[in-house]
Amino acid sequence: MTLFVANANGKVGTDLVAALLAGGHAVRVGARDLAKARAAFPGAEVVAFDYADVPAHAAALDGVTALFTAAPPWLLPAAEIDLLALARDKGVRRIVKLSYLGAELAPESPHGRAERAIEASGLEWTHIRPTFFNQNFSTAHAATIRTEGAFYEPAADGASAFIDTRDIAAVVVKALTEPGHNGKAYGLTGSESLTRHQVAEALSAALGRTIRYVPVDDAALRASLAGAPQALVELLSGLYGAVRAGQTAATTTTVADLLGRPPIRFADFATDAAATWR
Repeated sequence: MTLFVANANGKVGTDLVAALLAGGHAVRVGARDLAKARAAFPGAEVVAFDYADVPAHAAALDGVTALFTAAPPWLLPAAEIDLLALARDKGVRRIVKLSYLGAELAPESPHGRAERAIEASGLEWTHIRPTFFNQNFSTAHAATIRTEGAFYEPAADGASAFIDTRDIAAVVVKALTEPGHNGKAYGLTGSESLTRHQVAEALSAALGRTIRYVPVDDAALRASLAGAPQALVELLSGLYGAVRAGQTAATTTTVADLLGRPPIRFADFATDAAATWR
């Protein structure tokens, strides 16, 4: 069985490849920068792949039985619809899509349209719908936490049930490699709901110095994303709007149900990632 990870550069994809390799699975990684991917994923087969030019990379799917897709939002839904058609022609049997929590409420959004195309494909499918990642604080917010002792988000006092990308990857491994997940959409959260002020307290405890959360407004978010694809701007604006409206505080038990253990707590993530902010 060959498993194809179409986007291993993202936070989930990186953890997914590591988990698959640790489990002894044959993994093929699609990448634009082959040398960089080979250095990042020793033990994986690395092939040329670019979401923006899927038909040119049909060879990437030769012999693949199941694939994971996490196309950038600015290329959706076309990139995944094109990939889906190619996968069907190549004999792929199963597709696992990274989406977002609440995508089912926005069927005409780029992710929603891609989900519906996958559901109508005739392939086995699973949608993975996580909420905000713990790892956003060790990537997108790492620089300001390290240099200013602060992070900035348009979340007001809204809470989110943050999830660790290692937990997401563990769920994806099951969906890719085990029976019983066909036609399922998994909403993934952590087990605790935290405001950004509580996140700052957890980071402060892990680092032994004060980290502040500084609320900003939607206009500041949009200004910080100047030059970014508009689809990404609208996605993030909408997600933070949901936070402010109290729509991201609910928790699910899906991670514990599927993995047989509780989700990784934010405080434990902060301890694990502390070197990132020093």
